[in-house]
Amino acid sequence: MNEIKDRDFRGRTRRGRLARFLVQLRVPRSAFGVLLLVVVAPGYCQRPTSSSLTIPSDPVRVTRLRLNGLAPEPLILTHFLENGFAPTTKPTDLPTTPALKTQIVIDAIIESARLQSVQATPVLGRLANGIPSNGVRRIIAWDSEQLRSAERPRFEAETVKILRLNAIVALGLIGDAESGYELSTVMRLEKDPELKIPCALALAAMGWRSGLSYLIDEVCRANRTTSPAAAQVLKTITGRDFGPEADDPVARREAAAKKWKSWWHSEGKNFRPDRTEILARRLVPPRRTIPRMPATVRDLLDCVAYPNDPRWAIDGYTAYSQLLSKGAAVFDELEKIVADKNENLRVRREAILLFTQMTTAAHGDRPAATDQPKRAYRAIRWLGWDRNPEIGETARKCLARLRKAR
Repeated sequence: MNEIKDRDFRGRTRRGRLARFLVQLRVPRSAFGVLLLVVVAPGYCQRPTSSSLTIPSDPVRVTRLRLNGLAPEPLILTHFLENGFAPTTKPTDLPTTPALKTQIVIDAIIESARLQSVQATPVLGRLANGIPSNGVRRIIAWDSEQLRSAERPRFEAETVKILRLNAIVALGLIGDAESGYELSTVMRLEKDPELKIPCALALAAMGWRSGLSYLIDEVCRANRTTSPAAAQVLKTITGRDFGPEADDPVARREAAAKKWKSWWHSEGKNFRPDRTEILARRLVPPRRTIPRMPATVRDLLDCVAYPNDPRWAIDGYTAYSQLLSKGAAVFDELEKIVADKNENLRVRREAILLFTQMTTAAHGDRPAATDQPKRAYRAIRWLGWDRNPEIGETARKCLARLRKAR
């Protein structure tokens, strides 16, 4: 039986039965992606608006709520978030799907945001601060009882975090500025960037700018986790796109940090978030990508690094096979990509691995692509000290193989 795996925010692998339960809690990242916060209510905070931009209706979500006895109406959903199911209800009294009943809580939060339910903001505010209602705690306990006792504390903590994230984003989409005080507490006391970064976006969606300085600080850390996430939120808030992306090398992440810092000093102090513009950037569907055929060696490597990417008309395996079939003809391009310090990290890593493989192993009837380990060794030998640890680690492993081959 295949082991179930999942990766958390920092790339660590979660395995086994607990991962299966956590993966079953579906968090719709398209509409629900970031948090809210504020310390003091400045005069320019906006009240709820009548913007036509809303979360799209999901028939599956609505059907799931109705099957569990919940009509998608603000008062009913708010009562459920405050009290849960009826006190006499048992898990066996409910439909078998979803297996995790906490999913119904997530559905209720999302639907409350879609309906712009101001009535739900008090209970959502408490949930955002990590204080679920007794009814929600009871539902979490139902799901927790399906696990081994040793796994329950972690599952409950992860589940509460997922609910907090949904509550924070829902408050931002509802747009009631009074919720800013609840979110300001999250921003002030919370240490987890997975909650603080979305909190800053949610506050900005209400017209508050309290989280902007935190986002700038995160971008200036120039790492591969919180910096790209903070940059994406700043792009949503400001409309500016200075990067970085998660797979940018250190040099490009530092350059992006300088641009954001310069913007903050020149324009940021007077910047005022606009709710309508933020919602437009968040909720308008992205343009559909038209797949195209890879035209260069770099395109093929990109296809290998990002298999099944909608940008490409072929999958990663086909691109990999095409690269192998070209033999030594790709070596010049591979050397350039390997040496490019500004290259995408995943593409550069694939170039190192492919160069090593093609110069140390025969590929059927293509001997021209083999017996050149010294060439690859000369191209890769200095990368063990590369500023990007991912490249350095890959290079050291490949160099050990090349030393044996040459």
